[in-house]
Amino acid sequence: MNHEYHELMENIQVPKELEARVLRAAWKQQRTDTGRRAGRHWKMALRGAVCAACALALVLGTVTFRPKQEPSDGEQSAGVLSGFTYAFGLTAYAADTGETFLPNANGGLAILSGAGLMDPEWGGFTGSLFQVNGEDIQTVSLSINKGGLYRNRLHTGLTEEERLDFYRKMEEHVLPPVSISRDETGMWYLPELEPLGDSVTEDYDPEAQYGFWIPPEELVTEDGLDGPDYVHANVDFFDGAVLTVSVTMKDGTTQTKDYRLSTGRLKVTREADGSCRMLPQLAGGEEPYLYGIYAADQEQSRWFAWPVQGSRTVSLSNPYGARANPGGQGETFHTGIDIPAPEGEVILAAADGTVIETGFDTVRGNYLLLDHGNGLSTLYGQCRNLTAEKGDAVKAGEMLGAVGSTGMSTGPHLHFEVRQDEQPQDPVAYFDSTVRETLTMQ
Repeated sequence: MNHEYHELMENIQVPKELEARVLRAAWKQQRTDTGRRAGRHWKMALRGAVCAACALALVLGTVTFRPKQEPSDGEQSAGVLSGFTYAFGLTAYAADTGETFLPNANGGLAILSGAGLMDPEWGGFTGSLFQVNGEDIQTVSLSINKGGLYRNRLHTGLTEEERLDFYRKMEEHVLPPVSISRDETGMWYLPELEPLGDSVTEDYDPEAQYGFWIPPEELVTEDGLDGPDYVHANVDFFDGAVLTVSVTMKDGTTQTKDYRLSTGRLKVTREADGSCRMLPQLAGGEEPYLYGIYAADQEQSRWFAWPVQGSRTVSLSNPYGARANPGGQGETFHTGIDIPAPEGEVILAAADGTVIETGFDTVRGNYLLLDHGNGLSTLYGQCRNLTAEKGDAVKAGEMLGAVGSTGMSTGPHLHFEVRQDEQPQDPVAYFDSTVRETLTMQ
C-alpha cells in the first residue's frame, strides 16, 4: 500500500531545485528506524520527510517602518516614513531536511509533522518545529494554553563515545528514546528532545528550535489507531490552541504576538515564481496532502467572509496555482479559485471595502475589483451582472452582483481572486478554519 507521502511525490510537481533534497529525505525516511520495542510500549517516530523541503516560513524578522508623528492642524501626518523598529516572527523548520522557506500569505505558518516521538512515558513530541527570528532580540518567552512545548536540539557528527553515552542516557530514562542515525557521509546524529511545559522564558538563541509537546496523560491511545491516523490524532490535540510569543529587545522594548493554531491537511501549491507553499486544505478534497499545524497571527491576519451566498463548493479541477496544460505542453497559472453555483446566485463582498473598478473583458467576463485597504483587494469575475458601481463603499456580506458564465467560462461560477499589492495570493489563506470546515471540493 502506498504511503500518503509517496502519493504526494507521484502527483505533485515540485520545483526542480528542491527535487533532489526531497528525494534524499524520502530515502532517509525509508531506511531510518521508526520505532522499537524494549520491554515497553511501542514508540512511534514521526517521519514527515518527503515534502519537508516545502516547509513554510512565517513573517521572517523584518524591518517595520513607522509613520512620522508630526502634528499638523491638530492631526498627525501618517504618510511620511521615518526611522524603523525591528519586528520578529516565526519560521517553520523542516525537521528532516534542516531547511526553512519563504513567507506564507496572510501571516500564516504551515508546520509539518516531521521527525518526532510518541512515548507513553515522555509524551508526544510532534516533530512540528519552529524558530523565533528577528534583530536585536534579547530574551524570548513562549507559552501555550493547551499542551506544552519542547526544545529540539540536533546533535551531529557524534563520536562513538558520544553515541554510546546517548544510548546509556536513553536506557536510564534520562533522555527520551529516539533513533540515532547516520547521514550520507556516515556520521552519527540524533535529535535531543527536552519537554519545557506550557511556558518558557530564556535568552534569545536564533538557532533554538521549539516544537509542540503533548503530556503523557493526554496522548491519544485508542485501540486500532495506528500509522498516519495515530500521528494525525495526536497532532489534532493542538487544534484551537493559542501560542503566545513575547520578545524583549536590547533597547528594553517588548513585542507580543498570539498565534491561533488549527490542524489538518496541508495542501502543497506552487506559486508563479516557482516557490512552494502549504496552506490548510479545504474540507472534502481527495488530493495528496501533508498533515501538520497551521499557525495564524491573530493580529496581522485578515479574514474574509465566503463570497457566494448559496454555494460552499470549490472547483477541484481549477484551483489556485500552476497546473499542466492538456497534453503536457507547458502550464497555466490560475490566479484565483472557482466557486461553482447556480446561475443568478448572489455574490457577496468578502470584506468591507470600496469598489475601484468594474468592467468586462473576454477572459474575466463581467468583473468587479474591491479595495480593502493596505494594498489588499479582491476580484469577482465571470459575473452575470453587477449591482455595485465604481466608487461604492460596501460592507462585508453586501451583494455585489450575481453568478454567471461570462467571459472564458464553461459553466456558471464565481472566479474569486485575492491580491496583495497587486500580486495574486492563494485565497485559501484568507479563510479561517471556521469557514474552511464548511467547504467541499469537487
